[in-house]
Amino acid sequence: MRVGILAAFLVMLGESAGAQTRERGADAVDIHAIPKIDVHAHYRTDNPELVAALEAWNARAVLVNVTGSDRRIDEKWRDFLALRAAHPDRFILVATFDPFRLEEPDFIPNTIAQLRAQIAAGAKGVKVWKDIGMELKDARGRYVQIDDPRFQPIWDFLVEQHIPVLAHIAEPLAAWQPLNAESPHFWYYSNNPRYHAYQHPEIPRHETIIAARDRWVARNPRLTIVAMHLGSLEHDVAEVAKRLDAYPNLYVETAARINDLAMQPSDAVRRFMIRYQGRVMWGTDFGEGSVSRAALETSFSQHWRYYAGADTVTLGTPRGWHRTVQGLALPREVLEQFAHRTAERVLKLPPR
Repeated sequence: MRVGILAAFLVMLGESAGAQTRERGADAVDIHAIPKIDVHAHYRTDNPELVAALEAWNARAVLVNVTGSDRRIDEKWRDFLALRAAHPDRFILVATFDPFRLEEPDFIPNTIAQLRAQIAAGAKGVKVWKDIGMELKDARGRYVQIDDPRFQPIWDFLVEQHIPVLAHIAEPLAAWQPLNAESPHFWYYSNNPRYHAYQHPEIPRHETIIAARDRWVARNPRLTIVAMHLGSLEHDVAEVAKRLDAYPNLYVETAARINDLAMQPSDAVRRFMIRYQGRVMWGTDFGEGSVSRAALETSFSQHWRYYAGADTVTLGTPRGWHRTVQGLALPREVLEQFAHRTAERVLKLPPR
């Protein structure tokens, strides 16, 4: 009991110290001076505006391969290799594999051979995507979930290689709900009905996919797993916190979910970020549509005014959704962990 009381006191003390930092004006931090690693990006072309913007923000980008609807994994990997070769200090690589080959006789040896070669070429992680759980079916027409034992040799191989898995499993809860113009996901599901599960009752429920993800994490305690997009529980940081408490091998990142954080009370989000510093990483999910200097400058400014600033900031999308919220004014140490130190540790990158 005394240990529990002491732990609670320390949490309260840390939150109190964070509040004092906020009152003193954490937005005085020179955020450009803090190194940054965007752990979730999809840039594929050597656009000088992209590199200039990353340099201005003291940022590196992790180029994350993904099956996607086109399944052009090899083509995207070649583009990533070329971009990394042109700017080796600016870009980091994450590989993926094609789960739709699951029932081919040589799926496991072929996948492991592919990943072994890509790790040798510099891949620092392996991505799995929402097609597992929402699209992939077996020969009997049943949806395949991420905890399917047929994938296990891949996870065992990655443990041996000390390579983390970056897992985008499921979609936001909004995908299983009617379209709502007040939701930050309204535009996406309006224009990508394929992933609007509300219109496709055959797709497994959100809770079914999340439960399979949680079982997978629990069964692989030696596998480092980054649950992308706040683990598809972005609607409630308390739900994310439950998973971080339950699974020491689990991390999360914030790509394309800053607006979901903005929908929640700033004080609750701030407490979450402080308590789980070292487990949460910055990401954007930016790709080819975001490479102009102006677009990146606007987006990066919004992000870091929200995370580092004490004033109000208006977050939004070019497609109309916006919300004005209180900045989190995170303490300097929390910002350092969030911006780059955790990613350096998880992806085994040299510090800047």
